[in-house]
This record gives sequence, C-alpha cells and structure tokens, in this order.
Amino acid sequence: MEIIKMQLQENSPFPNNKLPVVIYKKALAEIFKQNDYSGEDVLGFLEKHHYSNGWINGILSKHHFHSLAHEVLACISGSARVQLGGPESETITFTQGDVIFLPAGTAHKKKDSTEDFIIVGAYPNGDSYDMRYGEITEYSEVKENIIQVPKPELDPVTGQSFLND
Repeated sequence: MEIIKMQLQENSPFPNNKLPVVIYKKALAEIFKQNDYSGEDVLGFLEKHHYSNGWINGILSKHHFHSLAHEVLACISGSARVQLGGPESETITFTQGDVIFLPAGTAHKKKDSTEDFIIVGAYPNGDSYDMRYGEITEYSEVKENIIQVPKPELDPVTGQSFLND
C-alpha cells in the first residue's frame, strides 16, 4: 500500500486544513486480501478504527467541505477524478481500493467518474458533519469550527495513532 500525504493551502473561500490529506492507494485490497468487498464490509472495518456515522453513495459534483468533522472516503467500485482544495487546485484519481482521509475544511468535488463509482464515507468517533459550499459570508465561522475539530485518535486504515510520525 502506498501512502501519499498532500498539504493543501488555504484557498478562500475554502479553508482546507493544516492537517494533510492522506491517500492510501489500494488499501482495501491489502486489508481484505482481495478486490471483492462490500460497502458493509468497509463500514465494519472503519468502525473498528472508530470511524462511524457512515454511508454508501458517491461524491458531489460541486466543491464542498465539512467544518465540523474530518471525513474518510473509501472507493469500493469504479473510479473518479476528484479535485481537492477548491477551484484551480489538484485533481487526483480515486480508484477502487483507495482510501482518502480529508481533514475538516478540505474542499472536494467529483469532476467525473465511471458509471460504477461507489464510495463509503465515515467520520471519526461518528462525528456529525455539516455541508459547506464555500460561502464567503460563512468563512470566519467555518474557520473557527475547523480549529475546534480535534485530530483523530486513530488512523482509519492502520488503526495506529493518527499521524504519529
């Protein structure tokens, strides 16, 4: 499994976060020792590492972020190109088996995907999340919210202390 850390800069009105985005390439195949796993399997695995309040669906096709919670996304089918950090920022390819940790405030948007693209999402300790779309009038509020979100205790994939290096 390859682990990639991306440090995104503030991109007003998308605050992003001082914590890095962490991409775990092909993590699910390593975890399950195969490429056949269900959304329920992945939700159960994430819950063992204290990520819950989960769902199975996709990624919105407009820039958005959560100011009250970090988010972990796991691709269980297909692939998508996802822009991280707001307009004019980097686009990654998110494929079956990949897991992404998005710190609170990290803008993300699906640019395009295969028809079979499905992901699982969950939040540290089952935190409640909000939907924010980069409204400049909310910028001060969301920045304050993000500062209050504690670093997760556990890494969503390894179950070890989060970002302990």
